[in-house]
Amino acid sequence: MINQSYTILVNAEDQAAAGSSAMALADTLQGADGVLEALRGKAAEHTMDLGVIVSVLANSGATLAIARGLAAWLRARRGVTVTVERDGRSGSIKVAVAGIDPEAAVRIVEIVRDN
Repeated sequence: MINQSYTILVNAEDQAAAGSSAMALADTLQGADGVLEALRGKAAEHTMDLGVIVSVLANSGATLAIARGLAAWLRARRGVTVTVERDGRSGSIKVAVAGIDPEAAVRIVEIVRDN
C-alpha cells in the first residue's frame, strides 16, 4: 500500500486552546486504523509552544478512519478551525473546516481523498 501524508493546522481563539486541541487531535488520530504516525509540530521554530500542526502519515486505506477521527474531535471543539492539506506528491488539495457537523467533516475528507 502507498502511504499518504496529511498536514492539519489547528486554529482557535488563543494559542493555548489551539495547542491543547492539536494535542487532542494527534492523540485521536494516532489511534485510527491505518495511521502510522500522528505528530504535533510547530508552525514557526522560534515559538515556545509545542505546536498547532499535526502531521499524519497513514496508509492509503486510512482516509475514512482519519475523517471519522477528525469528526469525533470536531464534535467536542466547535470553536476551532482546521485546515487539512495533502502531500504535494499526491496532489495539492487544501480544505478548511470550522463549526460544521461531524458528518460534513467526513464528507469533506472523502472529497479530498478522491481528488
